[in-house]
Amino acid sequence: MAAKRVVVWVISIAVGLAAGYATVAAFGTTLDRYAVDLNFGILDVIINNFTFLCLSYASLIWIWLDYFLGTEMMPE
Repeated sequence: MAAKRVVVWVISIAVGLAAGYATVAAFGTTLDRYAVDLNFGILDVIINNFTFLCLSYASLIWIWLDYFLGTEMMPE
């Protein structure tokens, strides 16, 4: 069961990042256009629209992989 859960996390993160980059490429823009200029140093990298875009894709994939692989990380 632990191996299945690791697979769910790894695949959802990888697909979320790939889908985020694909979305940026599909619109023909760059990651700099999604950047938030807050002048907070490292927080500018973390608080970024691209991060939230990838997080939303990854969460959708995570929910479906949890269901199909039967890892039961989400309560019913």
